Amino acid sequence: MIDKAAGCLIGSAIGDAMGMPASFMSPDTIRHVYGRIDDFLTPASQQTAHGGLHQAEVTDDTEESLIISEVLCEAKGFDEALFIHKMKQWAIEKKMLESTVIGPSTRKFLETIIAGGDYQKAAEGGDTNGGAMRVAPVGIFFHGRPQACLKAAIASALPSHGSKPAVAATAAVAVAVALATEGGYTPQQIIEAAAGAAEEGEAAGHDIPAPSVSVRIRLAKRIVEENTHRPLSDIAYLLYQHIGAGMKSYESIPLSLGVFYAAQGGFRDGLITVINIGDDADTNGAITGALCGAFSGLSAIPDGWQERIGRENGIDFRSLAERLLLIE
Repeated sequence: MIDKAAGCLIGSAIGDAMGMPASFMSPDTIRHVYGRIDDFLTPASQQTAHGGLHQAEVTDDTEESLIISEVLCEAKGFDEALFIHKMKQWAIEKKMLESTVIGPSTRKFLETIIAGGDYQKAAEGGDTNGGAMRVAPVGIFFHGRPQACLKAAIASALPSHGSKPAVAATAAVAVAVALATEGGYTPQQIIEAAAGAAEEGEAAGHDIPAPSVSVRIRLAKRIVEENTHRPLSDIAYLLYQHIGAGMKSYESIPLSLGVFYAAQGGFRDGLITVINIGDDADTNGAITGALCGAFSGLSAIPDGWQERIGRENGIDFRSLAERLLLIE
């Protein structure tokens, strides 16, 4: 269990840092600028969102997942007030509102809580993937308890990403991680459970005009199943063509789950494939890395990548995994 939980956390951070240089680029641009990304790279001059970061450095995706982890460990579950406090503290200390890395929904959320406004009202239109990118620790903490996981995931999304698609995406990733961490489930069972969790999330979110995340997860599953004879990179490109890979919850999360399913939970293949699709590559890398890392475990992740991500960012992921599993 520690192997899977640590694999999830480290896999997510690796996906975040490895995808960072490709963020918001097209597949063709990635090929032109980098060739094929298969390791940590320094951002090229064309990288505008994360150009100031160095090789193997994580972004706000990992930083926010660490905040969620701290909340879960301290409160022994998700606590909204503690989450708000820690997010506000992080935003002020790191001057996040002056940065270019946070998404529009997270920016609006941070602006609102710093100003003392009604953050839940402000979150109603939030439809991007910030809730889903940080939720993997909820899946680890509530492994074996899918309903409790679903409830906590929804609660973690609503303060900042309260729309139907955003809540659905957060629920889908959390439940998928919970099953992958628990073990004994196939990739097919995991993606089907994610689609079901997305339906529950849609019922809890604020109604906005947007595609259905649950329907798109099932679309991704069908595209994969109809193209199993093709190379993984070709399947991923088909997912990109049909669904997109952008920061909207109804693009990023179905794509990431689809690549996880197509790769059958294989860490290296799944991660490298989704990163080279581009667009919101750091977040898609973080989500796919979390799913594949939880499914395949720490032993599936190259030792050099594990050592580098921990050293460059000063994070003890194994210790954090033990705390999330309530192993003191």
